[in-house]
Amino acid sequence: MTEQRTRLVWLLGCLGLGTALRLYRLGHQPLWIDELISLQLATWAQGAEFWRGLLIDIHGPFNSLLLHGWARLGQSESWLRLLYVIPAVATIPLFGRFAEDLFRSERVGRVAMLAGAVAPFHVWYAQEIRSYAWAMLWITAALVLFLRILDDRATRRTWLGLGVLLALGLLTNFSAVFLVIALSVVVAATRRRLLGRWILLVGAAGLVFLPWFVDWYQRIGGERLFVEAPSPVGMPLREDSGFSPLEIPYVPWSFAFGYSLGPPLRDLHLDRSVEALMPYLPVLLVGALAITMSVIAGLRAAAARGRLTLVLAYSLVPLALAIFLASREIKTFHPRYLVVLFPVFLALLAAAWERGGRTARVALGAVFLLALVSLGQNYWDPAYAKEDSRAAASLILEEGRPDDTVVVIYSFRPFRWYYADRGHGPARLLHAHKRFLRTDDELRAHVAEASDGSPRVWLVLSRWWDVAPEERIRRIFEESLTEEQRWSFPGVKVTLYEGSAA
Repeated sequence: MTEQRTRLVWLLGCLGLGTALRLYRLGHQPLWIDELISLQLATWAQGAEFWRGLLIDIHGPFNSLLLHGWARLGQSESWLRLLYVIPAVATIPLFGRFAEDLFRSERVGRVAMLAGAVAPFHVWYAQEIRSYAWAMLWITAALVLFLRILDDRATRRTWLGLGVLLALGLLTNFSAVFLVIALSVVVAATRRRLLGRWILLVGAAGLVFLPWFVDWYQRIGGERLFVEAPSPVGMPLREDSGFSPLEIPYVPWSFAFGYSLGPPLRDLHLDRSVEALMPYLPVLLVGALAITMSVIAGLRAAAARGRLTLVLAYSLVPLALAIFLASREIKTFHPRYLVVLFPVFLALLAAAWERGGRTARVALGAVFLLALVSLGQNYWDPAYAKEDSRAAASLILEEGRPDDTVVVIYSFRPFRWYYADRGHGPARLLHAHKRFLRTDDELRAHVAEASDGSPRVWLVLSRWWDVAPEERIRRIFEESLTEEQRWSFPGVKVTLYEGSAA
């Protein structure tokens, strides 16, 4: 088999595997709150209102524009998520191209392509109605062109293409700002002769994104970036933000294994003690050791290729920026906000396979095996499933009555989507937002409103750790209502109460 044919077979194999993993059980998971936010931003208004509404999305208008048209062709879970499978599959060969150019090795590129095809982190966002799959496509393609500029292989088309990709990235996901800053630091530190042209490029791309940046800056109260304030000047992008150094190791863990290996996220929200981690200690130790050894071997390979400064600068700048925003109570620290680092992480793993020796290959083999376990749990284990508002809505559609009242705490959009928007449920819906549940009296007011004139009250409880302790919520409900029956679904608890009007 010729070398060219071998490359083609490997490419088609990785594309086929990656496509199968991203299409498998695509509609199995119910839509969860973040996906409904995307859908609402894309479909909440029409005409001029829709165009004005695009400005309020911190991640830019690209995703909403695409989803606006796509949702008109169908609204099943599988169809809506298919819009994100497409860019995810297209990114797989780019993972390989970037790693090959970064380490100047075709074998590294092949391993990176395979790693990207099976990566649970990438599969997760390929099956979610969010902008991250599209962002990773633009980011990885931009990195490929950026390496050509650094290696003096650029043409005018290279510069033009990079400018377009940076603009698309900025209009797709705010995390692309980290990419632009990181690449600017690399140019300023290693290619000063290109600085003038680079400033023009970034200026043009930034000008396209300027309206959304200005809106973001005004919304958060931009002075919070520079001045210590005892209370928020503007609105944080997500409530209860902050940063702990213990969150940093979770980034490479998530990149390697996604969110379906080790303690489920819901369990971590409820209990982050050492005792809660003990049942998962073996897999945590093996996984952490395998990742550490693989990344160290990859960094050594980068040093041997003269790429260590580039890799470190590109990796540490976005990490520092994410930590800074979290520490200023502006944005929570989360691996998804560091998707700009994901292609480099895959490249380091692939380089470890080629140049790390037997020990590194064993470690990388362990990473691959655990990734496959994580994929299986992502598909099949309810402990790692998204909040199942769909099952809760189906239950109340079947068991409920028109004169019932349904109180939804936290995940209101997903429940309304399945119960009212698509299921046409007749019962009255009340949204108990966590901002208005800070005291017992506020919660009592919701209970009184729900039971006024309703013989039965349904409590749909999800993500209660972000609202109040479950015991407190139930105690307030049971002061005036009598519990009849309880049901439990992944991430959602449903309780039927006999109301005061019964």
